[in-house]
Amino acid sequence: MIKLYTSSLRAKIFLGFTVILLIMFLAAIWSIYNFYRLNESINLTMQENYSSIIAADNIGKALDDQLHGLTLMYNQNFEEGEKLFEKSKEDFFYWYDKARKSAYTQEEKNILDSLNYEYDNFLKYLYNNIDYKIYINKKGKAFNIEFVTIVNQIKDIKKKSNKILEINHQLLNKAVDNTKTITQTATFFIVVILLGAIFISIVFSTKFSNYVVRPLNKLRKSVEHISEGNFNEKIEIDENSDEINSLAEEFNKMSEKLQKYEQLNLSKILFEKKKSELVIESMNEPVLMVDENLNVLLTNKSFNEIFKDVLNDKSKLNKLLNLSGLENKAENQDQDIYHDKEIVVVKDKDGSRKYFKMIEASLNIPEKEMKGTVYVFNDITKYQELDKMKSEFVAKVSHELKTPLTSMGMAIGIIEDGVAGELTDKQKELITSIKEDYERLNKLVYEILELTKLEANRNRIKFENFEARKLLEHVFKKFEPIAKEKNIELKVSDFSEGAMIKGSYDHMISAIENLIYNSIKFTPNNGKISVEQKVENGKINIIISDTGIGISPENLKKIFDKFIQIDDISPGSLGLGLSIAKEIIEIHDGEIKAFSQLGKGSTFQIIIPAA
Repeated sequence: MIKLYTSSLRAKIFLGFTVILLIMFLAAIWSIYNFYRLNESINLTMQENYSSIIAADNIGKALDDQLHGLTLMYNQNFEEGEKLFEKSKEDFFYWYDKARKSAYTQEEKNILDSLNYEYDNFLKYLYNNIDYKIYINKKGKAFNIEFVTIVNQIKDIKKKSNKILEINHQLLNKAVDNTKTITQTATFFIVVILLGAIFISIVFSTKFSNYVVRPLNKLRKSVEHISEGNFNEKIEIDENSDEINSLAEEFNKMSEKLQKYEQLNLSKILFEKKKSELVIESMNEPVLMVDENLNVLLTNKSFNEIFKDVLNDKSKLNKLLNLSGLENKAENQDQDIYHDKEIVVVKDKDGSRKYFKMIEASLNIPEKEMKGTVYVFNDITKYQELDKMKSEFVAKVSHELKTPLTSMGMAIGIIEDGVAGELTDKQKELITSIKEDYERLNKLVYEILELTKLEANRNRIKFENFEARKLLEHVFKKFEPIAKEKNIELKVSDFSEGAMIKGSYDHMISAIENLIYNSIKFTPNNGKISVEQKVENGKINIIISDTGIGISPENLKKIFDKFIQIDDISPGSLGLGLSIAKEIIEIHDGEIKAFSQLGKGSTFQIIIPAA
């Protein structure tokens, strides 16, 4: 039946609601009808019985008034008594007619007829035997006897009217009982009908909802299969639902497009994968990819050749990737693979070394919970060799320059002291200029040799434990006289509280001296320099601040680089002092930072671990 008339989902839903509403409407109509019957029955009963009760009550009242009128006449109030008697007689007949009309039971009619008959006899007897003239004729004794008889007659008539009241009360009680019965019956049937309607509605709604939802469930299951990647699956079309049919057709079209798109993407992915593999395989640099558990996912030919012993040994792989916390110490250089700062060093069997700069990139796909890391080992062996050759060349040149510079210094001193003869003022000026150039050149040669020595022997420097406060004590003793010459206030504050440093005392003094020497050099007269030392989070902080000329933001980024000329500081200066300080601090596993504002001074911060 439904299939014949419901070709769309909208029609199905409309039909379902219509049936449920129709059932509820019929139940409501039945309830209204029963309550209407009940109301009509109550109204009819109340009207009839109430009219009879009112009439009977008024008949009794009229009889009482007639008795009162006779009593007035008996007491010789003839005019008022007769007037009251006549009025109450009229009331009697009026209410008797009302009672006769409203009487609908035969018993009540018979009583009324008997009451009317007795009342007529009473009137005849009254008019024939009693007259107020009796009192005039002084027949009071006879009247007394007749008055008693009349009162008894009225009482008998009133009993008849009371009987009517009793009958109507009984009828009223019967009507109330009948109303209760009707109410209970109607309530029972209404409850049964409502429960039946609810049951039918639930059954119908369940069946109907299943009928409506069935094609949607099929559609959902098909969509779930498609979402899992089964793009070949087609959604079955429900011939009895235009909306589902249209939706299924659109999903089938989308599935076809997704299938084509997936094939296209797979082709692109395979192409890109093949291309990436070819590119990686053709790279001269070793390439390694591992997952979060350090399982090898990808390597190229170069990696397999150079690090062949690492692939099947996770401990060696840990060391290669520096995940085991390997320290940069000299004893580790005996191993086949070790780290030198940020450089991976690989020793061949013939003793030669290859140097690689490791570049790391993380790969994270949250949707698939996939994590990995790609490592590219950039071969910098040639650059390391060139740097070594450069360092050796600079060291040799500096060493070769040191001997003639020493001779030049001695010669300048002899000439300046006048041993070779008296000097004119012009000659003294020339000797002073030569001496300044000699001192600058000698300092440069010393710094070059010192920096070369640090780079070559950074893993051979002997460390010892010493108190941090000794650094500032030395600084204050050495630089206070120099600061006073320029009228510079030198303030040294030590809050290290007995902290110890594990390192080279001489090299740390050299690094701090370079920084304070620059502060004094570039701080004008009447300036201020403060040196503060404190312990924070297990590390020693040394902060050197001055009110000097400052450094521009552009030059601040490169002040620690070697052989870089900083125009803000001193034209022609190669700035090796800061490079030496940085090298020393890094040897102690620390870091150095610079903060400055041009024209307002500079601040250098040294952070090194406490012992």
